[in-house]
Amino acid sequence: MSAQKLVLIRHGQTEWNKAGRLHGRSDLPMNDTGIRQAQQLASELAPQGPWDAVYSSPLFRARQTAQIIANSMGIRALHENPELMEQDFGNLEGTLVADGADEQRQLLVGTGETEEHLVGRAVNALFKICHQHPGQNVLVVSHSALICSVIAALTAESNPRMANGTYIELDPLLLINHVSREPLWH
Repeated sequence: MSAQKLVLIRHGQTEWNKAGRLHGRSDLPMNDTGIRQAQQLASELAPQGPWDAVYSSPLFRARQTAQIIANSMGIRALHENPELMEQDFGNLEGTLVADGADEQRQLLVGTGETEEHLVGRAVNALFKICHQHPGQNVLVVSHSALICSVIAALTAESNPRMANGTYIELDPLLLINHVSREPLWH
């Protein structure tokens, strides 16, 4: 049995997001706009609940977003999961990127974590989270590259985009179907 509802949330805006810089594992807080985005997310998602748990990447911008949402909704189950961390972009972190243009995304290959590894660890983490909360509704706060790579891998949607402070509901069956084709990462 799996989670009933799984919602993936991209953290609120940071100064680097505003400037168009590639974050990766750089650990930055949200700016005022990001804080407002997190508060707005809580308002939008609250009536879609009840929500049983919130999971977050351990990076500060994601934890901030998750904490604002959890506090606003009175959710006590807030969990950090390192497998939800953003892709490691290696020495390209902090560089200016024009909205993840395809040519620039190709430059990222080989400078840090591969997209294949990112998808493997993310799907593994989300699969485990779903099975830890059978029949429950779960929120997961993470990062653009992770969420978009997972969506692309599970739905064959080419080059999905996700703005700061937005969310997408993911059908837990997509995770089950994917894991049944690919072994879990250890």
